[in-house]
Amino acid sequence: MKKTIIFISVALLILLFSCKSEMYVSNVNSKYLENTSGLIYALPKTKLEVEIEITETHKQKGPFAEYTNLYFNTKNAITENSTDYRISNISINAKPVTDSANIYCINSLDNEIASLINLTQNGFIAGINISDYQSEKIETEQKNILTSNSNYNKFADYADFSLKSIRETQYDTIYKEVLQDSVIVKIPIIKKKEVYKSLKKQAKETADVLFLLRDDRNALLKGENDGNNFPDGEALKLMINELNKLEKQYMSLFTGQEIKVKKQYKFEIIPNSQTTDSIIYLFNFSENKGFYKTNSAKNAIYLKLNKNTDLISTSEFTKKAILSNKNKKGAYTGIIYRIPQNLTAEVINSKSTLYKKEIKIAQAGTLNIIPAKLLKNTKVEFYPQYGSLKRISKIKE
Repeated sequence: MKKTIIFISVALLILLFSCKSEMYVSNVNSKYLENTSGLIYALPKTKLEVEIEITETHKQKGPFAEYTNLYFNTKNAITENSTDYRISNISINAKPVTDSANIYCINSLDNEIASLINLTQNGFIAGINISDYQSEKIETEQKNILTSNSNYNKFADYADFSLKSIRETQYDTIYKEVLQDSVIVKIPIIKKKEVYKSLKKQAKETADVLFLLRDDRNALLKGENDGNNFPDGEALKLMINELNKLEKQYMSLFTGQEIKVKKQYKFEIIPNSQTTDSIIYLFNFSENKGFYKTNSAKNAIYLKLNKNTDLISTSEFTKKAILSNKNKKGAYTGIIYRIPQNLTAEVINSKSTLYKKEIKIAQAGTLNIIPAKLLKNTKVEFYPQYGSLKRISKIKE
């Protein structure tokens, strides 16, 4: 009887041992990958989006600029056309993209562990034994690109503000010699023709319109209605605003116009192991030329990446941890995840730092592993945008 009990106990142990969950994780690019029917998950790598806003300031002198001081006491008139540029805003944002070198296939003998893994919509690992995870759409891998867009409003056409024609009728008297009674007589002939008004005359007419607008505005403000129905409330406010707008438009014929145009440029860069501690050329910029690209280092703008912490010692430790959880067939007995690298990203020129930000780069760090034996009755959460570990906790029974 005793031998029978021992035999049954040993048989149960063998049965339990043979039924235990086994998990193998293989890189899909690995030659050791034998079964592709498992669950696929990916680790992200970080794409940097450097956005530069450049403001162009266009100044255009008015057609009556030389007569400004003749009619108005103003010192802010634009005397010559010009364009200058300045960098008005810089931002650096990190976004995850699929790292094609770190896509893994999870094979489980009874699919128990694989069924407990949570993925984002794009296949990034989000957690194990956690509730459904919803994430924003994560972009697929992209190459470095440059895009730009602008919001440009043309200068107003000065002719649009004219109340009178810029042409006028001119009468010229000419004399025609006619022979009458053996006497040559000069007969006056009036000739009418259309000519352009002189610039000085156009300026005088425009100045008169401006003074008339100011008189009308003052009359409204003083309540002078000349016997007509006087506007009040919103109607009065609307009329005053329209008069102010007209005055500004007509004054621009003398003082000129200034228009600011904002252009946005975006650079997408995916750092690798060679560029995570280096300087990357972006473009050239000057206050006179604005944005341009050339092989010259003069006026060049760079993205500088500097590692904040050294992960060499950590890397050596994690390599040993990964190797200790690797079987003879080259598969891992655990979940591979990332430890990202902290970097300082700077946009610089030859003289100074224009922008600075602390940022995490997933692919600049190192890989680590959570052994499969630690996953039982354990809740694991990851940062999907980095593929890094967030939290490990026991499942409450």
